[in-house]
Amino acid sequence: MQRKPFRHVPHPFFAVGFNYHPSATGCHYWQKWDPLRIDQDFQEMKRRGFNTVRFFTFWADFEPVAGHYDTVVTARLQELVQIARNHDLWCIPALLTIWMNGQLFDLPWRRGRDLWTDADMVTHEIKYVQHIASALRDAKNILSYDLGDEVIHVDLACARKLSRSAVKSWQKTLSDAIRQADPDAHVLQGNEASTILGNHEFRPENSQALDLIALHGFPLWAPFAIESVMSYKSTSFVPFLVQYARTDGPVLIDELGSYGTDEAVASAFLRATTHSALANGAVGTLVWCWQDFTSREKPFDTHPNERFVGLLKADGTAKQPMPVFQEFARRAQQEWSQLAIPAAPVGVYIPERGERSAENYLQPQSSSTTAAFYAYLLLKRAHVPFEFTHGPLDNYNLIICPSVEHLTLHELELLARYVAQGGTVYYSSAEYLHGFGGEELFGIQLQDFTLNAQDMAYFTWQGQDYPVHWPQRGTAYTQIAVVKATSAEVLARFPDGSPALTCHTYGDGRAYYLNAPLELQMDEPFRLQQYPWHALYATLAAQAGVQKVIDVDHPDVELNTVHDTGKEYAFLTNHAREQVQIKLTHYREQRTYHLTLEGKGIQVLSWERAMKKSDNEKYLSDYPVVL
Repeated sequence: MQRKPFRHVPHPFFAVGFNYHPSATGCHYWQKWDPLRIDQDFQEMKRRGFNTVRFFTFWADFEPVAGHYDTVVTARLQELVQIARNHDLWCIPALLTIWMNGQLFDLPWRRGRDLWTDADMVTHEIKYVQHIASALRDAKNILSYDLGDEVIHVDLACARKLSRSAVKSWQKTLSDAIRQADPDAHVLQGNEASTILGNHEFRPENSQALDLIALHGFPLWAPFAIESVMSYKSTSFVPFLVQYARTDGPVLIDELGSYGTDEAVASAFLRATTHSALANGAVGTLVWCWQDFTSREKPFDTHPNERFVGLLKADGTAKQPMPVFQEFARRAQQEWSQLAIPAAPVGVYIPERGERSAENYLQPQSSSTTAAFYAYLLLKRAHVPFEFTHGPLDNYNLIICPSVEHLTLHELELLARYVAQGGTVYYSSAEYLHGFGGEELFGIQLQDFTLNAQDMAYFTWQGQDYPVHWPQRGTAYTQIAVVKATSAEVLARFPDGSPALTCHTYGDGRAYYLNAPLELQMDEPFRLQQYPWHALYATLAAQAGVQKVIDVDHPDVELNTVHDTGKEYAFLTNHAREQVQIKLTHYREQRTYHLTLEGKGIQVLSWERAMKKSDNEKYLSDYPVVL
């Protein structure tokens, strides 16, 4: 998806900064106005090397009476933006701010009406966002307008009932209204991770009216079996969100942080996550939040531990994560702001989501994003370059369809055409009937189902055992498919002798079928690293002709290769909490490097690009720079 460049912003640009309320006034700063304190805070942000601040225009402060805007508060908004400009800070104002830190700061005149289907409320929203955009139209430092911070939580039950078309229409209506008032405006809408993982339609693929996809990254509230903030999966979570969402547009992580940790853990989390998010394609990271709060008012009276998530203490002294974030900000802006991600040879297929209907016996709640998360982790552990995709598929060596619970006929035909033209598909099934891939493409038939999980407890392929835990669906028994091969080759069998892994030649390509939810069954504490599951992905990629230019020999270390006009970079992120020794091999150069990475540590290697005049071939120099 093509998005227009940021207005007024020098290119290239990487947004790095903070979410902001003043410490003393908290969420009440529009009424308890302290411009001197705001000036001091913004001056300090700039001094520490940051370039962006996100703040919140609490709607009730600006329109306390329906249709009547507080001119004093509006003037304060203009003053705040000017203060930010004085210190060279870009601003992201979140407009329809009603929900914050788990509580409603509701409009006294809303009277329970929902924000999406009540025509009168939508009219008020249009006029309100135009009021704000008009007030800031001449400002030269508005990076983007945010329609509303986690606005679905103003009325989550209503938000979940909205159709795809209703969500698209609402976002377009308000985005158009903003651009009518401020024609050069960018628009986003900040959502927590349910925008990818939840059962509503405020999703990246429905965001065509927006210029950026804005996501919040807090592993504490991830739905997966993340064992701790220092765990491998924790610092992989936000980069996964980036990879998944950038299929549909540029991704800004506009809230990032760790709750309930000491400063050492928070530092380690921030270091690994920010670097990995950047290397996976994020266009910015904004930490939650700037400073601890001394305010004792709502919402901190009810949620007192929300006061202590700043990177500055209440007295203004820096916590341990602050210099970590400062160093990242410096390098992200000065050294890494022009990075590009090369095309990937492997695609992880994102299933279509039709207009959502109520859960029923034929259409249970999908776990496709859980499967996608573990496919992401397996490919990272195998160091196989990949990206998520809705299609087209033609440019990939290998398409991975992880733990499929349902595909449409159109999608199965899409896969069949891809394979017939010479592609390779790996398909694992997670549902007995609707997750079956079909005989034509895979050369197998459904024979029956069984409830005897012991008969299907493991399989062995190329000397590696792969245990299988069959996930339970609530209180229902798991119906495990038993298949038989018709024209497919059986590569591995379960203990009962039935096929586990098969390969079918179809046209000019190959279709691998795993009759087990390999990815979905990993969502248990500590299970991911109990076995070298990623060996299966690595073997499939090699058989599909995927060739690595650079590789490392430790699965806990993430490798991202990116480039700019003059250099190629290898970003190495140790997602383990322990120090590791690794060997990096650059196959094109036939060189090997031995490196040490601390727990949650980062190293970035770069190679200057040069030209051999003798044969006019491009090559990488023999002089890597460890940054």
